[in-house]
Amino acid sequence: MSKSLYISLFLFMATLISAQGISFFHGTWQEALDEAKKTDKVVFVDAYAKWCGPCKAMARNVFTQEEVGNYFNENFINLKLDMEEKDGISFGRKYPVSAFPTLFFLTPDGEMIKKSVGGKKAKDLIELGKNSLKGYDKSGQYVDQYEAGNRDFDLMLNYVSALNKVGKPSLKISNDYISSNPNISDDQKAKFLLAAITESDSKLFEELMPLKKKAKKHATEEEYEKKIETACMKTVAKAVEYEFEELLTEAIEKYKEADAGDHKKFAFEAKLHYNALMSNYEPWVDLSKSYLKKYGKKNPAIYKEQLSSLKKNFNYVDESTEYATTLAKGLIKYEDTTPNYMLYIQMLLSCDKGKEAIKVTKEAIKKASKRDENTKQLEQYLDYIQKEQLD
Repeated sequence: MSKSLYISLFLFMATLISAQGISFFHGTWQEALDEAKKTDKVVFVDAYAKWCGPCKAMARNVFTQEEVGNYFNENFINLKLDMEEKDGISFGRKYPVSAFPTLFFLTPDGEMIKKSVGGKKAKDLIELGKNSLKGYDKSGQYVDQYEAGNRDFDLMLNYVSALNKVGKPSLKISNDYISSNPNISDDQKAKFLLAAITESDSKLFEELMPLKKKAKKHATEEEYEKKIETACMKTVAKAVEYEFEELLTEAIEKYKEADAGDHKKFAFEAKLHYNALMSNYEPWVDLSKSYLKKYGKKNPAIYKEQLSSLKKNFNYVDESTEYATTLAKGLIKYEDTTPNYMLYIQMLLSCDKGKEAIKVTKEAIKKASKRDENTKQLEQYLDYIQKEQLD
């Protein structure tokens, strides 16, 4: 295969299988601030220019990564602003930009927490985000009152919520408060516990279970599920850290008890996550196949998630390329788009299956033509692959 074709296809594959990246807000920067006020989140702004090379590189290679997306989607309102367009120019009057990209972290009131110039790798961007959240740490405003003995419900709720938002320890404070049998209603207790839980193998989680119906009144269905899932997955991570598989079983049982969603689906996801972190390739593949058989037809995006996990956790396993090819083939079975075909072509080529790649590329061209899509790129790939096969 020609070097230019291989690089082109490889970059395309990396972008496609990292489909769970940052979800950017669709609206003006003022509207983003309004949304941040509703959710009490920090606003992340990517101030870029269309012609900027590092901006394009971050958009293609960093913002698309699953790990980056998971962190930023959970913690920020994310916004991209072309600084040469109307809304970007308006933003630049208040927040001057002298180089691209410039990354901003703003409070919901528009105060700048942090500003960073230049492209970032995924690890560095996440670290920048964590440091920015620390700059929005509101827990300090409750410390004096707490240490003075104030145990007012609103104070405790706000204090523990603020600690958890920035990842500060809150377990002892929460446990001490609940153990003191405060004079609060079951409704208030449920609200506090939902805000306080950080892991499922805890007394706080157990205390929440009898009050789960009341807790659901204080969050949307999505928020409740996310809170429970995050707590349970934290326990799965502990199962790996302490090499104690019983914690994995406990996390799955607690998720089911919490009535947060499809517990069978969560069981698959928890086991997949555990085996990925434990580098157990064969058990992971067996679970992946069963997971896709049950859920892949209704949600083809799961194939991309499995490809992303395979690439992230088992890139060193020789057999992983074959399974990646199987996943790509399964993806086009349920979602036969041109980008998915191109991903499958790349996987066939990486397995030295040039003849099969030619056959699939021709099939992709026919289907794209029926959809009245531009087939030029596919035809160029076909030309390159055919020439490579002749060499």
